Amino acid sequence: MEKSKNREITAQFNESFGKRPDMLQFENDISEMVKKGATSFHMSEEHWSNPLLLKPGMSKRELDELRIGWDLILDIDGPIELSKITAYLLLEALEFNDVKSYTIKFSGNKGFHIAIPFKAFPKKINNIKTKDLFPEGPRIIIAYLKEIIKKELSERIKNKEPFSLVDIDTILISNRHMFRAPYSYHEKSGLISIPIKPFSVRLNSKPDKFKRSTRNFFHNSELKYYHRWITAHII
Repeated sequence: MEKSKNREITAQFNESFGKRPDMLQFENDISEMVKKGATSFHMSEEHWSNPLLLKPGMSKRELDELRIGWDLILDIDGPIELSKITAYLLLEALEFNDVKSYTIKFSGNKGFHIAIPFKAFPKKINNIKTKDLFPEGPRIIIAYLKEIIKKELSERIKNKEPFSLVDIDTILISNRHMFRAPYSYHEKSGLISIPIKPFSVRLNSKPDKFKRSTRNFFHNSELKYYHRWITAHII
């Protein structure tokens, strides 16, 4: 509920999804959806002034007017052992670029979600509102991070084309796409998508051995602006 503010939210009912657009307004909304059969919840990486005004076929200008921000979500997808290595290298790449305000959660199945909240970004880049640099901004940042880790990832998994085996999903970086909410159940694995301690991904490949983080996903205690990094790699 805490992380659903200004986001489009939808419930999954085993194999199907609930209506869109939708949002959570009260905590009771969650339990009421569960009573109706909701098995998990999914949220948008974009923040909206009013998610209920969203509709299919909106133009970029209409979406930009309604959007008030976006979070950078790195969605790592692949076999758990390879996803673990990729997540670890991405965290190292963020640290190398002096990015500290990230959090990571186990996806609930075979991958991980690494998040940097919108508040960590400057409001404008080269006089362009950062909120309007979507989806091209996140896509360019992801391309940059993939280039940083490509060589070492290739060596570690012994494959010259590492992203053919494990990838950072760019489908998520598109308007109105959603990701599994923190603490949601995963219908295929029967596991829960929980925040974990960042570098615990290198310790064990089994999800039940990851060290659970005491911080919430999108934790904001170490927020700082990354003007130089963002300006260099978005524009």
